[in-house]
Amino acid sequence: MSTTVLFVTMVSVFVGFLFFGGAFASFMYKKSNRQIWSLFSISLVLITVIPVIIAVFWATTPA
Repeated sequence: MSTTVLFVTMVSVFVGFLFFGGAFASFMYKKSNRQIWSLFSISLVLITVIPVIIAVFWATTPA
């Protein structure tokens, strides 16, 4: 795995956890449901979807 792919995956997951923390903080401070679900949805994409896409394309690329 190249360093660039690893770095992009790590940054994506890190930013996703920041969005997840923002969603939790919004929930605790009783912000609007739209804000909470928006932050959570973005975090879900950054934590799961992007790393899986990177892993699948990396695994299917011939060496």
